This record gives sequence, structure tokens and C-alpha cells, in this order.
Amino acid sequence: MATIKRVSPLKPGLRGARNWATAQLRAANYSRKGFWRLALSVLGIFLFIGFIALWLGGLLPDAKRVGDNFTKDRLMSMGFVVERVDVMGEGRISEKDVLRAVGVKKGDYLFALDLKEAQARVENLSWVERAIVRRLWPDRIVVQIIERKSYALWQSEGEFYLIDREGGIITQASLADHSDIPLIVGASAPEHFEKLNAKMANYPLLKGRVDSFVRHNTDRWDIIIDNGGMRVKLPADNVEQALTRLTGLQKSRQILDRKISVIDMRLDDRITLSPATEKPA
Repeated sequence: MATIKRVSPLKPGLRGARNWATAQLRAANYSRKGFWRLALSVLGIFLFIGFIALWLGGLLPDAKRVGDNFTKDRLMSMGFVVERVDVMGEGRISEKDVLRAVGVKKGDYLFALDLKEAQARVENLSWVERAIVRRLWPDRIVVQIIERKSYALWQSEGEFYLIDREGGIITQASLADHSDIPLIVGASAPEHFEKLNAKMANYPLLKGRVDSFVRHNTDRWDIIIDNGGMRVKLPADNVEQALTRLTGLQKSRQILDRKISVIDMRLDDRITLSPATEKPA
């Protein structure tokens, strides 16, 4: 005799959903774990439907704004507001300029400040080499500043500029406060002077008498000695060798104390001297 199998009138997809729901209800009746699994599943379905509804209706930005405002109000009520801004540095930079660059004031929401943008604004200030801006919960902003160091005074086209070790110009600086640093001349002098100055440090007998350093377009330097009374023309290469020879001549013959206007050391195999001319009485 043929077996008769009852077929559900539901479509396969709906029948599967009904079977899943029935299984979840049975599990919920038998255990607390099953109940919570069912509750969380139902909650997730409703949240998903709500998200889709907000997305289709173009209301997601409004919902996010409402959530952000709610979070902000709650955190501010808990004390997460700016009470003070501490500036740590060496003191050349005006604290008012730093506070203006940070862009925060007392009573502002602590988490409203974009730390990276604030740091970039502070690092644009003249004397700032590097800055770190951070929050200290619950109510402080700390700005730590590493200031640039003056390295040389650069003369270009009749104007004078204060530069740092990397050759960058330090604006808004008082040149009168930096008269004890080297004077350099030439269009490309700022970016090349650090290398020459490091070499000169090994020759204190010469460095102590140098007034200025002149950079030429041929990638070499002249050093001006004794208030411009003598010019030493260095080679483009083997600068240390030339400085060593000059130091030896000074020790043995006091060449820098003689009436000489130019010492030309551009060639490796010879030194050319030009005598100083007497000024008419």
C-alpha cells in the first residue's frame, strides 16, 4: 500500500524559517541559555530592520548626530570639559600664540579637539621644531614644544635671516639676540653649512678667527678671516686636507698673521698667495 506524505503549503524558505523559530522557542522553554539566545536573535533582527529603515530614509546622519550629542552631554556632565591648557617649552614662543594655534578654551568639550590638527597648527609657529598635543583626563590639554635652535645668520641679497641647523628660516626672530653665531653668505649656503661647520670644529685654531663663510655656485667655500682682511679659498673636494695644511702653515709660519689678502688652496699641488695692498694714507 502506498505511503501518503503530507506536504507543507509553505514555500521552502518560509518553511525553514518556521522550523528555525519553532526550534528556538522549544530551546527557550527548556533552558535559560536558549531563552537568551532567542532574545538576542530577535533584538538583532529588529536592530537590523531599524538600520535598514534609517538608511533607506536618509536618516542615518541625523541618528548619528543625536547619538553623538547625547554622548557629549553625558560626558560633559561627568566633568570631561577643558579646565586648563598647559604649555611646556623653552619660552621663546608666546603662550598666547600657542593657545590660539591649539584652538581650545576653558569650558570646551574635552574630546572635541582633533589632536593631530592642533599639533600641525602649533608646528607651523615660527620657533617650533616639533610639538606634541595630548589630553589628560578628565579636564586638561597638554602641549609640549621642542623649539628650534638658531644655527647661523644668513646674508642673502642684502637681507639677513636667522636659520636653524637644517637651513630653515626662523621668522619673527630678533637678529640682535644672535650676534654670536656664524655668518654665512650665498644662495645655497643654508643647506650646506652644517657639513662645513662640522669639519671646522676639528680646527679650532682656524675657526676662532673666521668672521664669515661664503658659498659659491661651484660647490665650494671661502672663509673670511680677521674682519675681512683675508680670504681663504677652499677647494670643492678634500676640504679637510686643505684645512690641515692651513693649520700646519699657521703653526710653522704664522701665515694668517702676515700681510696677505688671499690664500688660494683650490688646487691640491699648490697654494697661491696674494699680498695685501696698502691703503693710501
